[in-house]
Amino acid sequence: MKSSQCIYDRFSNRFFKKYARFCICNAEFSITKKRKIKTQSEGKLIQYPKSSEITSKTFQIKYQKTLSLTAKFILNNFQNKYIYYAIDDILYLLKSKPIERDNLLAILYSPILSLQNNFSVNFFDIWIREVSIDEISKTNKFLKNDSKNLKQFNCITIKFFYKTRVPVKKQESFW
Repeated sequence: MKSSQCIYDRFSNRFFKKYARFCICNAEFSITKKRKIKTQSEGKLIQYPKSSEITSKTFQIKYQKTLSLTAKFILNNFQNKYIYYAIDDILYLLKSKPIERDNLLAILYSPILSLQNNFSVNFFDIWIREVSIDEISKTNKFLKNDSKNLKQFNCITIKFFYKTRVPVKKQESFW
């Protein structure tokens, strides 16, 4: 090998071709440009709404299936959480359990759609204030009190709050 065409880097124990670029510290860097991270525009914190802009609505959901401990933990961690982050948590934490993930998403999507359809609330203006999960056992009075006759279901109460905005008036055309 000719020394003019290749450069030997003793730290990585390999040869580099002449067109590879090096900085002062002999570390190789890429010729292609990498995407720069803009700290101000990316990862903006979502501002908590002012108390004058907040309206709340409570939904009670009767869930017939049993909730796993993971699902209960996820739901209980939604106190004062932005709805987009709550959905993101469900998608990320329940990747390995698609059926339970879809059920939890259905629990959240149903009241969200109700808020959007009935009150014209924007999806990005919804937060979860609190979540409570109550296990209810219903027995049959006419049968013996055996554990087999118990019907268990969960009552999930979710209190949402959302920002109310004044509707924007459409400008009349000039012509």
